[in-house]
Amino acid sequence: MNKDLEIIKKYYGEKMMHLCRSLFPTILETEGLLSRLLLENFAPSKSLYYDIMKYHQEENFKNYIYSNLDFEQNKVITNKTPKELLTDVGYDLYECKTEQDIQYFKKYFVEGEELCTFNGDRLKRCHVFFAVKKNIDEIKRENFKTPERQDEYGTSVISIQFTRGEVSTLSIKNRYNHKVNNPDATFSNNLENIIPGLTDSFEKEYGLNINQDTSDMKLGHYVKANDGRYYKYNYEINNIYYCPDNIIIDNFEVIKDYEEKEKYVVIDYFILDLVNKTIKTYGGRVTDCFVDGIKNIEKINIIKNKESGNRIIEITTSLSNKIVIEIDYANRIVGYKNNELLEIGDYFLWANIGLKYLELKSAKKIGGLFNGRNFYLEKIEIPNVIEIGNRFMCSNLALKKLVVNKVKKIGDYCLTDNRHLLETFIAPEVEEIGTFFLLNNKYLEKFEAPKLKKVGESFLASNLDLIYIDLPSLEIVDDDFLVRNKNVKGINLPKVDEKQLRKIINQFNIENIEVSINGELYGKNVKKVTKLKQSLTRLLNKINKLSFVRESNLEETKENSNVRN
Repeated sequence: MNKDLEIIKKYYGEKMMHLCRSLFPTILETEGLLSRLLLENFAPSKSLYYDIMKYHQEENFKNYIYSNLDFEQNKVITNKTPKELLTDVGYDLYECKTEQDIQYFKKYFVEGEELCTFNGDRLKRCHVFFAVKKNIDEIKRENFKTPERQDEYGTSVISIQFTRGEVSTLSIKNRYNHKVNNPDATFSNNLENIIPGLTDSFEKEYGLNINQDTSDMKLGHYVKANDGRYYKYNYEINNIYYCPDNIIIDNFEVIKDYEEKEKYVVIDYFILDLVNKTIKTYGGRVTDCFVDGIKNIEKINIIKNKESGNRIIEITTSLSNKIVIEIDYANRIVGYKNNELLEIGDYFLWANIGLKYLELKSAKKIGGLFNGRNFYLEKIEIPNVIEIGNRFMCSNLALKKLVVNKVKKIGDYCLTDNRHLLETFIAPEVEEIGTFFLLNNKYLEKFEAPKLKKVGESFLASNLDLIYIDLPSLEIVDDDFLVRNKNVKGINLPKVDEKQLRKIINQFNIENIEVSINGELYGKNVKKVTKLKQSLTRLLNKINKLSFVRESNLEETKENSNVRN
């Protein structure tokens, strides 16, 4: 076997070896060249092949490797300043010398799309510029419903940043921020793509030595560090990238403090110190109360799960508490058990996106933004929780059933985007639920909250499968209660006053909606139609019939699927 292919197989895997043999037969004729190009441009990773195929980047990868055969960049030489050049293409350029200068540009970014640059301290690490289109007032976010990185809105305000040091790495940041792929590589991080000569102009005007890439791989969850190599990362928080194999990239600088795997394990965005028996965030730069629940560590034991191939971290504290953390091949947390933890603060695993099961059997109170970005949590056990804060599991797409037997109060925006699989919600003691609860759910059929007294705005709005809802204790209802629930046929609200009831009924665009009050049944115009007892019997028969039809259709769909397979 060709020696280059042997090296590629060792560091990138067998499938990557086959891909390279197919794409680069000419380069392979020069011994040592292809393996050198790969190792200089990509940190060793057995995931690289799969990510190239996942994002359909075979051709882009091929072009990138060939472009690196020639390291000389054909820069245009100019006598114009950066301001003059950017004026020629319709931009005003501003240099930020203070934090106040940076914050001035925050007004151009809509909520949820703000740059991490606005979080502060960026000037310690970077030279920061903003280029703003002269017609910025005419470019509206609402006109771009399908964002693309290079569209008029995305490039109407750009932040051009150079890392400080002998060699500066360039990053051109997009107005959409994380709404598009590689927002920190706008114009492929190539100043010449904005206007020829801009690289030479910045270097002369500000005394920079720019390490500028002319190629853009567009690989999701890869970042190019100052050493010239692409690294796969698990998380990016405030311009810090947390990668597999204990690698952290801070402002594009590869941090090597945690490379010794017998001493450290970097899991998610936490550092587990196996020698000093502590867990912390890198430089204290991330707030997450996950670390508060793991203190006074006496023993750490790491074993392999033979079934899944994952690793299990078993932690014993000085109080003999047993804590279990399960991590996957990339050191991402996929499971967590801590059954001695009584109270959970704000921002618990708020940025984690890989957790699949969670067991907190003793917890009584949960703070805000609990596991707020995770899509995949399938199982959660919190049987003793009494109070849940705002934005609890607000992005989850996998949970099918949630039973919280002791919860009395639930905050705002909880389970807001649980729009795929949640079928059952049971909370027998809950008395108050905040705004936008269980918004946009597709399959919710069973909702039990017999003691619920107060709900906020858009309660259970835009659910698709709810047919009947019984809230015998509900007294206070806010705007958009059950709005856009197209299949609701009956609601029991015996304690809601008639004024609120009229408002609720008039929100529905359903001819056959029936709502009960004080034991009698009312139609769409709050007109009494029949006694409750008779109508509920008919309604329940209708629900049972619809459930039977749905189950029959589901079985038929499964059978058809099996035939196709």
